[in-house]
Amino acid sequence: MKTLPVKPSLAAQPYDGSALLALSDQIIASLRFGDGDKRKAHNACQHLADALGSCRGRTLQQRWHSFEKSIWPLWQKGVGRPCVHWTWGARVIVPARVVVPTMEWLSDVRVNQWIMRFPVKNSLVQQHNLLLKATARIRWASALSQHLAVCSGLRLLLTHGYEGVHQIQDENLKALSLRYSKGIDVLDAALCSLGVFSRSPKRGSTRHSRRRLLTIPELVDVTRTPRRFREVTILYLETYSARVSDRYTTRRGKSVAIAHFWRFLEEKHPDVKTSAQVLPIHLRGYIPHAMAHALAVQRGTSAGEEVRATAHSWLTGIRTFFSDICAWATEPDSPFRPFAPRTIPLTRHALLGLGFEKARERTRARITAKVLDLEREMPSIRSFALRAWSNAIPKAADSSVPPKPWSEETERFWDWALLELLVQSGLRIEEASDLTTLDILRRKMPDGSLYYLLHVKPSKFDRARVIPIGDGLGRVIAEMIRHVKRFHGTDHVPVCDHWNLSQKVPRPPAPYLIQAIRHPSPPGLETIRSRIRAISVAAGARQSDGSPLVLLPHDCRRVFASEHLNNNTPVHVIQALLGHASINTVMIYAKLYPSQLIEEYRKTMRGLYNAHYGADGLKNPTAEEWTAFAASCNLRDMGTHLCALPTGEYCPRGLVCLGCTHAQPKKSAVPVFRRMFASHQRSLDAARIHNEPAGQIAARELELVRIKGALQRAEELSNDVASVIEQHV
Repeated sequence: MKTLPVKPSLAAQPYDGSALLALSDQIIASLRFGDGDKRKAHNACQHLADALGSCRGRTLQQRWHSFEKSIWPLWQKGVGRPCVHWTWGARVIVPARVVVPTMEWLSDVRVNQWIMRFPVKNSLVQQHNLLLKATARIRWASALSQHLAVCSGLRLLLTHGYEGVHQIQDENLKALSLRYSKGIDVLDAALCSLGVFSRSPKRGSTRHSRRRLLTIPELVDVTRTPRRFREVTILYLETYSARVSDRYTTRRGKSVAIAHFWRFLEEKHPDVKTSAQVLPIHLRGYIPHAMAHALAVQRGTSAGEEVRATAHSWLTGIRTFFSDICAWATEPDSPFRPFAPRTIPLTRHALLGLGFEKARERTRARITAKVLDLEREMPSIRSFALRAWSNAIPKAADSSVPPKPWSEETERFWDWALLELLVQSGLRIEEASDLTTLDILRRKMPDGSLYYLLHVKPSKFDRARVIPIGDGLGRVIAEMIRHVKRFHGTDHVPVCDHWNLSQKVPRPPAPYLIQAIRHPSPPGLETIRSRIRAISVAAGARQSDGSPLVLLPHDCRRVFASEHLNNNTPVHVIQALLGHASINTVMIYAKLYPSQLIEEYRKTMRGLYNAHYGADGLKNPTAEEWTAFAASCNLRDMGTHLCALPTGEYCPRGLVCLGCTHAQPKKSAVPVFRRMFASHQRSLDAARIHNEPAGQIAARELELVRIKGALQRAEELSNDVASVIEQHV
């Protein structure tokens, strides 16, 4: 709460130079000055009173503001200085709170030195000593940061007229950090340690990013939704949040997509007054408009290409919007009944053949190429990060200076730890930021052995999951806990506040695992991204075309999926570990090298061969065995066809020869094949009528294809070839 200055009566009264000098003499008499310094201060106050007398304004406070803007800047440049000790006049009346200075003026003043001559019982001196003790206990701050924090705290007391630091508010720090960022984080931590703020310390980035969530009406206003469509948009977003998902990002994305379409209608079809009047022809006209607009607003390296991912998301949002309100309008007493059109104006089939499939194929090809580059370069990136941390440890051990929480060894450790945590767990960056020590679960097997699980909170699909903690991941987590304890100088991971930037809501206070990187609070997501990028650049990673490989946190998930797939982890297990909604996503992330594919195929075929022939199947044949084998290498008569497979050879089809490349149908068996084809066709028709399982229908269709192929090959035989085949029999 803001309070008035100590001397409000003189500052608010009409300016009186004699009264100001009389008050200055009383202040100087109480200062811890020698007689000579007191005379200098008295002369400086006389010159200051004369300068204030020449300024504009009725009251002393008004004249002081004029003095700050007009005369003080000239004195700083050496123009018109009245004496050598030209600052001593302000040095007397400002700390004594005769006037209230501005923050801009105090930014160039050594305010902490000015109050050192005041009596020890002075409230400002006591607050100064309190800030000195509080900042001295902050181990992670440098001496310069501690000094700047004390100065910033004193400036806040003077400019706002606060009696003590307990009156400083969050908004004061936020406004101060917009102009003077140095030392604000340390001042924030000092105030938290003094109990001024009932929270953990903030860092500068989160101090400015903690904006409140926009309500649904505010979102509709921000997206410039036309007035005629606001009611249905607000009703839909509120119902969607209550029934489907209340995630802020989803709500914001839907409001943007719907607003794009409403603005299109207002411009191209002003006759459409409500959503109930929307027809399929309106959506057919909107599709090319959305695609052209999406290409115009593209950003990044793909700008200018035929990439329509943004347009597809807009169109999907519109399709879902109309589908939902048409379905909800059928409910009894539904408020959507007046807003639902007669039919759903945009369906999934209307989005086919527009190029979105090609865009998805390009995206999959780009991800596949990235995965191959990652499989090649990731070992070197990980070894580089580990080597950099290992090289920094001896330097920290050999240093005679006591270790600091922000040492080089700590910096290199967090580079390694963040990379290894993402690679070995496959977590999304938001999930990793949410991890706490409470998410490490200890479980016991029936045989008494212990194992550990890592609980992952719901993120993208609102589904929680657990992943096993192996030796590598366990070491990373243990090292992170050790470094956090060392940073705070405690025997436990302290509880701290956290901020969900995407949802713009505070996370619950908890002992977060990723914290204390240069600051006691958890780092922002952009800090993690920048560290991961810096590691790949420093390691010299390259793509296949020679360009730098810039590593992103999500690339670590792709490496996790690829490594597990190449190490024979079942796909459905990888899906559960990564928290994917579909196995197809795993197959996009994962890419097998051709050598791995060939090796796995050989192992499978070798296993099948050994299972049929046994261990003796790989031995070299004797002369007698080879003679018997050569004598048996004749075409076998199978009735309707000849088989070219050697007599003693194993048939993997189990003598189901139709469709086999070794089978040669006889021309004399054409009538048999036709009867077989007709019989199988009747059976297939009956299966379809009786709704047999799709697998059985597919098998019958395959038999028809095989019989048809055999019939065609038999009919195509020339007479002379057919006679030779019959004679062979």
